[in-house]
Amino acid sequence: MTFNNVKYSSLFSTFPNNYMDTNELDMVKKLTEQCDAFEEFVNDKSINELDVKRFIQNNKYYHIPASIISNYRFGHHETVLFKEFQLGTSFRADYVLLGRSSGGWQFVFVEFEKPYGRVTLDNKAFGKVIRDGLEQINDWKSFIESSYSSLSQEFLKHTRKNLPNEFYQYDSSRMHFVVVAGRRADFSDKTYRLSRKLLQDQNVTLLHYDNIIDMARNKIGANTY
Repeated sequence: MTFNNVKYSSLFSTFPNNYMDTNELDMVKKLTEQCDAFEEFVNDKSINELDVKRFIQNNKYYHIPASIISNYRFGHHETVLFKEFQLGTSFRADYVLLGRSSGGWQFVFVEFEKPYGRVTLDNKAFGKVIRDGLEQINDWKSFIESSYSSLSQEFLKHTRKNLPNEFYQYDSSRMHFVVVAGRRADFSDKTYRLSRKLLQDQNVTLLHYDNIIDMARNKIGANTY
């Protein structure tokens, strides 16, 4: 992206400390090594979701969760990422992604669950790992709908600029939710069918860890998130 022939940078961002710098997507070797390291780490069947989050944060591999926004049709003007974003006093989202396009800002709330465990049942319906993630999302939804002003105040802590109306006026069409759980092998045609219905009925996207590895690799060398 360019701004007066200069590639867009955090200088222009509403949230400069959380801005995902598109210039870094040009660092092909570095990001490829990060994706390789992340995939190798996730292949360890002894890890849980807390281990995954620590690995990303300790190594600052933030382009990996940020790449989730490529699943949507917004964020081309600006993408920002918040880790462990507080939702009131009771909840905390693993990641919140904000994407700005010509229609304004949209919000993506991300819950990481276990890569391994009872992800799906023997018949490939949702297992406990996925259901735990969906339960968390339902709690977040209830809070956001009833206490949106509290969410606005949290965002204000991260900027010195005036925020547009979408940060103050709740609009469910701008709210998106993601659960990341399991590996590709846990999913079957039935799991994907249930996932599509979940997106259609509840606006919740279900991804496995191989999805976000693929997304992160696909963003390497791209112009925007």
